[in-house]
Amino acid sequence: MTVNFQGMSTLLNYLEDMGKRVDYQVRKKALVAGAEVLKEKAKESVPVRTGKLQANIIISDVQGEEIHVGPDQQGTAFYGHFLEFGTSKMDAQPFLGPALENNKDELEAKMAEVIKRELGLT
Repeated sequence: MTVNFQGMSTLLNYLEDMGKRVDYQVRKKALVAGAEVLKEKAKESVPVRTGKLQANIIISDVQGEEIHVGPDQQGTAFYGHFLEFGTSKMDAQPFLGPALENNKDELEAKMAEVIKRELGLT
């Protein structure tokens, strides 16, 4: 029994071209979109007293394949690290970790949406 595939070379060329289009800019846009979702979810989870921490959750620039979301360590929200992880005298009150864990599906969906749009698949 012999099986012939018609159009296989066309499909392979299409997939190769698609891979080339997933360049740094597409990955960067997807990372930023996911980071924006995480930033908003983290803001909703912050234990609010003055609002400084909530107002100072920032997104870093994309560096390679990474982007960071969290409190501005140089500004008035430096204490966000202490809330997230606790200290020897204070229990942790995490907001960023739970925001990520509870919203992974939404972050991934947003990133996938951006990639599909950038590749012209939607």
